[in-house]
Amino acid sequence: ALRLLRQVPAITELSQLDAEGKELLKVSRLAMDVVGSGIDYSREAKFTESVAKKVYYGSVYLRRESEPYMTLGMAGWRSDAGVSIVELNLKPMWDIVQQTKVGDRGVAYVVNAEGRVIAHPDVSVGKSLRDLSSLAQVQEARTTPSTGSVRTARDMNGQEVVTAYARVMGPGWLVFVELPI
Repeated sequence: ALRLLRQVPAITELSQLDAEGKELLKVSRLAMDVVGSGIDYSREAKFTESVAKKVYYGSVYLRRESEPYMTLGMAGWRSDAGVSIVELNLKPMWDIVQQTKVGDRGVAYVVNAEGRVIAHPDVSVGKSLRDLSSLAQVQEARTTPSTGSVRTARDMNGQEVVTAYARVMGPGWLVFVELPI
């Protein structure tokens, strides 16, 4: 667990749950480490979905209203192996989005499966988890199985843009690029 925290700075917390959903170990950058707490997570989605689907992608949330995080769960291949749960800081994704160049004035951004912004070059937009589900391009991307469609549309400020998107499998996120016309 400590080696994983050293090798993956985005992981801020790791919990190991037994096959019944009870916490065996919790190692954290933000709180005290705990061994054998026995806290029961057997009824929580991060445990039940990890067991059922082998991988769980939690919703994106803001920790202390500043940086985006998500919970990621992974079940072992044997039924008695239990589940590993990590809290993942998504700020490195913000950094990538901020550094992405789309022409002279374009932007790249990421929305979650519900259509809320989780990474945007304007940090205040990302920190608000702004709802873009009403935008035509976001509606189209959320409702069609294809990926990469290019079209003209209006951006969140009502400006006409050329936009394209790609789907991020697993968590169901969508990455958009928009370039003003």
